[in-house]
Amino acid sequence: MYITMISVYLVIILAIGISFRRFISGVEDFALAGRNLGLPVLIGTLFATYIGGATVVGWTGSFYDLGIDWWFTGLGALLGIVLATVVMAERSRKLRQYTVPDLLALRYDNTTRYVSAAMIIVGDIAVVTVQILAIAGILVTFTDLDRTPAMVIGVVSFTLISLFGGMKGVAFTDSIQAILIFGGLLTGVILLFQTNGGVGSAADGLPDGFLRPFTDTDGLGAFNMAIAALGTTAVSQAIIFSRIFSARDERVAKKAMVLLVPMALVGYGLVALLGWGGRAILGPDVVPDDVFAAVVTDLMPVAIGGLLLATVVAAIVTSTNSILLSASINLTRDFYRQLMHRETSDVELRKVGQLAVVVFAVLAFTLAVAMPDIVTAVVFAYTMYAAALLVPLYAGYLWRGATAAAGTSAVVGGGGTALIWYILDQPFDLPPMVPALAVSLALIFGVSAFTRKPTEQQLAVLDV
Repeated sequence: MYITMISVYLVIILAIGISFRRFISGVEDFALAGRNLGLPVLIGTLFATYIGGATVVGWTGSFYDLGIDWWFTGLGALLGIVLATVVMAERSRKLRQYTVPDLLALRYDNTTRYVSAAMIIVGDIAVVTVQILAIAGILVTFTDLDRTPAMVIGVVSFTLISLFGGMKGVAFTDSIQAILIFGGLLTGVILLFQTNGGVGSAADGLPDGFLRPFTDTDGLGAFNMAIAALGTTAVSQAIIFSRIFSARDERVAKKAMVLLVPMALVGYGLVALLGWGGRAILGPDVVPDDVFAAVVTDLMPVAIGGLLLATVVAAIVTSTNSILLSASINLTRDFYRQLMHRETSDVELRKVGQLAVVVFAVLAFTLAVAMPDIVTAVVFAYTMYAAALLVPLYAGYLWRGATAAAGTSAVVGGGGTALIWYILDQPFDLPPMVPALAVSLALIFGVSAFTRKPTEQQLAVLDV
């Protein structure tokens, strides 16, 4: 039953996404849906990316394990959305750029562009590797597939929509996903409690302090969870900026981001209820990574569990498409176009972007096959580039005094500090994001005090 529902649903999502190939001609169509996404589709693709497969599966286990304390991570993610909405959404859409390095190059210089683009590409390939392992894990658990065929299905699915459907195909399939994710979570939560004695009975099964803040963490731990989520959310190009750049206009971009906050809050709440219900009914002995699977197979009717599984698998596919698109357009815009000493046509750039999608997918698949235990390391790569980009991006667009040299220094210093902190095994129990942000802030202000002031052209982007 599970394999049938997953297979049918995945084929439908792929067919819909690929069908958008007829709308793609140049690079703007491929990367940004022709900058023509309306409000409903934009909200849908943002929601499906935030409350996607990784969140549903991973956060269910985290809420199961940490109770209400995991909400500090949710709070950080919501604050990251708010920060991007207030500071960057409307302005970045008005500037009509393609990538975060585009924004950094406008405010600083091309050196900052190259450094940040390289970090983003590495981080994106790393996360695609994790997604391949994630989808393979689900398929192996709930079907008769072996690990390697499951990984092949994952990487082929990731590649096809990105290659042929571009951002328009990704956004439209994401919108379908958003409806099904919300409906599946809501139905699953209702049935979970209804068939297991109701909310009151489930609450009685929770351990003491489970719904009281600071039971499983202290103030420093809560801060660490929040700042890591805030930093990653506020600069994650695949989640935020590629969608903002694709909006019909700046008002649609900002409105979608404003509406995303309450929608994400509801989505996180439903995931929390799945985790808490699982803890109350299944007890404390389930490995957090296995909680979602246990809730689906042990506590839900097959039809509802199969729907949730199919939705999660397809959500992983569509969100990973966005990451592949992010990496490909970074290569196309921030390296190929900049380093070619001639005019490049939109069609040429689109073809280079499509080739990059295939190359990056193959690289991620190779990493997943060769080193299946690298999940922690590759997820860290994504955190590292978030730590590198948060301060220079937002300081640059909030403070007129930030110089080009300071922007590049903050990118390198933030990312480098995160890497060193990770190698040192996180001294003082601080995640890499915290010292990286401290160093990045020191560099943006310190270097700005002793280097050439920004030009009028560099400052013009602040007045848009």
